[in-house]
Amino acid sequence: MAASTNSIKNNGHAPIQNNTKKKRPTIKLTCVGSILLGMYALFLYAVLVTFEKHGVVNDETSVHSMVSFRWSGASKRLGGKNGESNDKIMNNNSPPQQQQQQQKQPQISKKTGDKVLFDVEEISTLLTGSMLKNISRYEIRIQRPPPVGSDNNQEEGLRDRRSISDVISTVLSAAQYGDRQYDDNAGDTQGQQSSNNHSNNNNNIEGGRKDDMPILTAYCESVNQTQWNTKPLPIRDTASSTHLFPIQYPHVQSCRALPSQWPIDTPTDLDPFLPWIHDVFPRPDGSAVVFVAQNRRRCFNGQRTVRANEALPEEVVSHKGYVHWEPGKNYFMRPQASLFQHVPVKKINADNDNGNDLDDGKEVEEPRYRLASHEEADQDGMETRFLCRFKKFHRDDENNPHLSIVGYSLSQFELDYDYHTYRKGYLRTHSEAGYDNHVIWTSQLLFQCPIPPEYRDWVAKGDSVEEDYATLYVDVIPIRTPPRYTPPREFFPPRYNFKAELEGLFIPDVEWGREHILPKIEDSGRWENIPVCMPSLMTHGIVPKGMDLELLALPNVKRTDKRRTVDVPMKEAGTKIHKIIACTWASATFKTRGNRAQVGDGKRRLKEWLEFNILAGFDHVYVYDNSGAFTNQDSLADIIDLFPPEKVTRIDWPCKICSNRDGNEGERSSQYAAESSCRLRFGSHAKWLGSFDTDEYLIPMGDFTSMGDVSEYLDRKGMYIAEFKSSPAKPRFDLLE
Repeated sequence: MAASTNSIKNNGHAPIQNNTKKKRPTIKLTCVGSILLGMYALFLYAVLVTFEKHGVVNDETSVHSMVSFRWSGASKRLGGKNGESNDKIMNNNSPPQQQQQQQKQPQISKKTGDKVLFDVEEISTLLTGSMLKNISRYEIRIQRPPPVGSDNNQEEGLRDRRSISDVISTVLSAAQYGDRQYDDNAGDTQGQQSSNNHSNNNNNIEGGRKDDMPILTAYCESVNQTQWNTKPLPIRDTASSTHLFPIQYPHVQSCRALPSQWPIDTPTDLDPFLPWIHDVFPRPDGSAVVFVAQNRRRCFNGQRTVRANEALPEEVVSHKGYVHWEPGKNYFMRPQASLFQHVPVKKINADNDNGNDLDDGKEVEEPRYRLASHEEADQDGMETRFLCRFKKFHRDDENNPHLSIVGYSLSQFELDYDYHTYRKGYLRTHSEAGYDNHVIWTSQLLFQCPIPPEYRDWVAKGDSVEEDYATLYVDVIPIRTPPRYTPPREFFPPRYNFKAELEGLFIPDVEWGREHILPKIEDSGRWENIPVCMPSLMTHGIVPKGMDLELLALPNVKRTDKRRTVDVPMKEAGTKIHKIIACTWASATFKTRGNRAQVGDGKRRLKEWLEFNILAGFDHVYVYDNSGAFTNQDSLADIIDLFPPEKVTRIDWPCKICSNRDGNEGERSSQYAAESSCRLRFGSHAKWLGSFDTDEYLIPMGDFTSMGDVSEYLDRKGMYIAEFKSSPAKPRFDLLE
């Protein structure tokens, strides 16, 4: 009974004396410390809030400013007068009165009564398209980008704190100097040496674009999203050649280095209807030009909880108690969602004074289109989004350059994004508020522009490229309509034989009208002079230019068992010369998600991974080298040079991940684009393709001695997709020689 004496009540008697003192609970020092620290934090918070209400704490040090976003019209300049000689400043010759107006631009401060943590004026500037219309009001500094990895900013890839001026500066600086320091070879011997170090035998640049050849150019057009509420959709008042803002990219000058030279700090940040292109190449049969683009809006999807008594601006939409860190940028990028949705068009007869001469002297007339319903649309205009214009460069007998328009086409999607949404059971493909990064299939925008038939064989043989640059070009003109936020089934094309579940959610005649004629190409924002290079195997030296791939074709395997397959139309656009290939996106050094750690053993990982996969029977491995996103001093080229070029090919791929945040707020744009590029560039020449990280090993087991044997078994079984169990493993030293 002694064990129960602690529970006996002391009914006025003397306390029972036993071992109670030893069993009494004690409070540990760590608990006391935690309580004190918590009380101290609450006290500091109360003091800061009190000071902020009375204006004692300024805006930069307030507790709210640490979790708020402010996109001010005037950016903080780097350096002082001593550094201005090396930089170019736009608008430095403006009148003194205008300069004073720039310096006195009103700033929308944060309020702490009904707290407003966003800059309402800047959000309005973005949504009304005033950024480009009034670009002269900003002081833009064009300067050489700092060396990659020169700063240790832990927020790089997590938050985009650039002001409007900084965004414009980034785009224009990338156009003049290149996205990456080693892209610049104009008098920069260190940069040129770095460029050479980043190329293997297949990527060495010889020749390239001549000075009299067309330059890749982006024509940016203002986007006024406030007009989207008007029904029917009005004709754009910004559609005029005099209102466009052109940006040239002279650093794009090589077909073999096109993936590394393509501008990633693109004018999409100024004109969100321009696709955020990462790679472009022709199909092996020369039938079309393929584009691998990413959804730029997903880069600005970080979110936080709405604070107590926080008054959101009218334009800012919350979702389940959350709001974007950067709503201005996120909403500005809403046109990116439109690019994933098809739009029907119908060719019309319109007055056209924009004729062009072909090589044979005939005149080609620019086709004109209007927005239409599915019932009215042309067959090739039923599911499109871009107009495509093709041009050919040539020199006459006196070596004078000429550029002729040789044809037009309408773009085609690689897949139907709305149909994917419907099949996966999601209500909408895109949301107006932009909380949809979990809809992963809207990360990659994949489309193609059909090449005019008379030039397809010319492209397929590689004859469109002279001295490592193209003589055929394509212009991409987006059809600019607001995004649809209705359920996908409400506007399916007729081929699905679906009827709208709710009539009237989207009626083209109401939304667009019956007389919405698209502007002329010269008056429209667009990508222009995109080079149409050789097919990928020729571009990267895997097969010689002009080679007939049928000489290398593998025999077809008869499929005997289709119990686990579904009959679907398979589009074969390439000759199969490999049984099985592998793709990987790797880097000499990289940061883990959330920038938690810097990993520096990428070379060792890749070397071991390549050795294993070649021994395991992979016919060819394509390495997309992302080292240039983290450093200008190193790459994976020296590791890849250890392996025969007929087994391993390196693609210099220095574009950065735009958002390295965790979970559904992140967007690993560079990795996703690399995987699609590898699949579309090289997958058509292999029966099987696998995408792996360098810490993932696919091991043939049982009766299989190589992955080639596994692929043949899958062929005989009639399988098109194979899934394998993934689990951590340790080496069996008892089985190693």
